[in-house]
Amino acid sequence: RCEEEDVEMTEDAYAVLTRIGLETSLRYAIQLITAASLVARKRKGAEVGVEDIKRVYSLFLDESRSTQYMREYQEAFLFNELREHLGDTWGTP
Repeated sequence: RCEEEDVEMTEDAYAVLTRIGLETSLRYAIQLITAASLVARKRKGAEVGVEDIKRVYSLFLDESRSTQYMREYQEAFLFNELREHLGDTWGTP
Protein backbone atom coordinates (compact mmCIF):
# COMPACT_ATOMS: atom_id res chain seq x y z
CA ARG A 1 0.00 0.00 0.00
CA CYS A 2 2.92 2.32 0.69
CA GLU A 3 4.13 1.86 -2.88
CA GLU A 4 0.68 2.70 -4.25
CA GLU A 5 0.56 5.94 -2.24
CA ASP A 6 4.26 6.80 -2.78
CA VAL A 7 4.95 6.69 0.95
CA GLU A 8 8.47 6.01 2.19
CA MET A 9 8.59 4.29 5.59
CA THR A 10 11.38 3.21 7.92
CA GLU A 11 11.72 -0.49 8.70
CA ASP A 12 10.88 0.17 12.35
CA ALA A 13 7.72 2.06 11.39
CA TYR A 14 6.78 -0.77 9.05
CA ALA A 15 7.22 -3.26 11.93
CA VAL A 16 5.02 -1.17 14.25
CA LEU A 17 2.37 -0.82 11.55
CA THR A 18 2.47 -4.58 10.94
CA ARG A 19 1.93 -5.25 14.63
CA ILE A 20 -0.98 -2.80 14.70
CA GLY A 21 -2.50 -4.60 11.73
CA LEU A 22 -2.17 -7.96 13.47
CA GLU A 23 -3.71 -6.67 16.71
CA THR A 24 -6.50 -4.60 15.16
CA SER A 25 -7.32 -5.00 11.47
CA LEU A 26 -5.57 -4.70 8.14
CA ARG A 27 -8.03 -2.01 7.07
CA TYR A 28 -7.21 0.13 10.11
CA ALA A 29 -3.45 -0.28 9.57
CA ILE A 30 -3.75 0.69 5.91
CA GLN A 31 -5.73 3.80 6.81
CA LEU A 32 -2.95 4.85 9.17
CA ILE A 33 -0.45 4.95 6.29
CA THR A 34 -1.95 8.04 4.67
CA ALA A 35 -2.41 9.86 7.97
CA ALA A 36 1.13 9.02 9.08
CA SER A 37 2.45 10.26 5.74
CA LEU A 38 0.71 13.60 6.32
CA VAL A 39 2.21 13.83 9.82
CA ALA A 40 5.69 13.09 8.42
CA ARG A 41 5.21 15.69 5.68
CA LYS A 42 4.13 18.28 8.27
CA ARG A 43 7.33 17.74 10.23
CA LYS A 44 9.21 17.90 6.91
CA GLY A 45 10.39 14.30 7.18
CA ALA A 46 11.48 12.30 4.15
CA GLU A 47 9.87 9.10 5.40
CA VAL A 48 7.31 7.90 7.92
CA GLY A 49 8.88 6.97 11.22
CA VAL A 50 7.71 5.19 14.36
CA GLU A 51 6.75 8.50 16.01
CA ASP A 52 4.48 9.32 13.06
CA ILE A 53 2.73 5.96 13.39
CA LYS A 54 2.36 6.46 17.16
CA ARG A 55 0.93 9.93 16.62
CA VAL A 56 -1.82 8.82 14.24
CA TYR A 57 -2.51 5.71 16.35
CA SER A 58 -3.24 8.02 19.27
CA LEU A 59 -5.51 10.24 17.16
CA PHE A 60 -7.59 7.62 15.34
CA LEU A 61 -9.24 4.77 17.24
CA ASP A 62 -9.66 1.26 15.91
CA GLU A 63 -12.96 -0.54 16.43
CA SER A 64 -11.98 -2.15 19.72
CA ARG A 65 -10.65 1.04 21.34
CA SER A 66 -13.64 2.99 20.01
CA THR A 67 -16.05 0.53 21.60
CA GLN A 68 -14.15 0.68 24.88
CA TYR A 69 -14.26 4.49 24.78
CA MET A 70 -18.02 4.46 24.19
CA ARG A 71 -18.57 2.13 27.14
CA GLU A 72 -16.43 4.24 29.46
CA TYR A 73 -18.08 7.53 28.55
CA GLN A 74 -21.61 6.46 27.62
CA GLU A 75 -23.11 8.53 30.42
CA ALA A 76 -21.82 11.71 28.76
CA PHE A 77 -23.39 11.10 25.33
CA LEU A 78 -26.70 12.43 24.08
CA PHE A 79 -28.28 9.01 23.57
CA ASN A 80 -28.06 8.47 27.32
CA GLU A 81 -30.36 11.47 27.82
CA LEU A 82 -32.82 9.93 25.37
CA ARG A 83 -32.75 6.67 27.28
CA GLU A 84 -33.51 8.50 30.52
CA HIS A 85 -36.33 10.42 28.84
CA LEU A 86 -37.93 7.38 27.16
CA GLY A 87 -37.26 4.93 29.97
CA ASP A 88 -34.95 1.96 30.29
CA THR A 89 -36.76 -0.06 27.62
CA TRP A 90 -35.56 2.24 24.82
CA GLY A 91 -32.99 0.49 22.68
CA THR A 92 -33.36 -2.82 24.49
CA PRO A 93 -33.72 -5.75 22.07
